[in-house]
Amino acid sequence: MTVAGKLQDFLKAVASETRQRILFLFMDGQERTVNQVARDADLGQSTASENLALLKRGGLVMARREGKEVYYFPDRACIRAMIQELTALLDHCCPPK
Repeated sequence: MTVAGKLQDFLKAVASETRQRILFLFMDGQERTVNQVARDADLGQSTASENLALLKRGGLVMARREGKEVYYFPDRACIRAMIQELTALLDHCCPPK
């Protein structure tokens, strides 16, 4: 996938208020399962799963499997890289006056 494609997935992932709400759940530094995200964000399990998949594709979260459970947590390195890429793009196309 190209950098532009990754950046588009990142922007799509953060464009949703629901996905922003999910991201803020991780501010405490704790990993969460889909069911925990669903409960804490007051979402159905399938909605939480769908949104976590979009966050993962956008590079905002990663997942690890432990037995039958999948734990999600922020991908800080990717988030930083995407923000740097967006900043570079904006600097290139829209230089400060």
